[in-house]
Amino acid sequence: MIRSRALLAVAALALTAGLFACGGKSGSDAPQEIKAPAPATTGPLTEERRETIFLDATATHLCAIQSRVYTDPGAMASAYASRPIYTDLTDAQVDAFQQRLISDPSFAERLTAKMRVACGTAASASPTG
Repeated sequence: MIRSRALLAVAALALTAGLFACGGKSGSDAPQEIKAPAPATTGPLTEERRETIFLDATATHLCAIQSRVYTDPGAMASAYASRPIYTDLTDAQVDAFQQRLISDPSFAERLTAKMRVACGTAASASPTG
């Protein structure tokens, strides 16, 4: 789990560049599509809702990647370079949110909090268990 802003910035860069390395539970190296959670509400998308969609999808995406062991560094880089599906967001909005992860510490902290929730089960599991 990412615990500092510096590491969070590296993870954000890795999401776009595919350079971050980590491992976790066993799994195959085959790329898989990671879908974002469905929007919880209907109606007009406020800026807050767009932020929530981005943060939820990114946290889910990073946790899914971190929960796997990659024997092929290329497959791991490909997984980090891939984008999850950001329901109801344009590519320009996603690009702006990714840049904001690097430049806005409070936004990066919000992603960290979302990752704690999304990765909670794996993060709290016993290492012997």
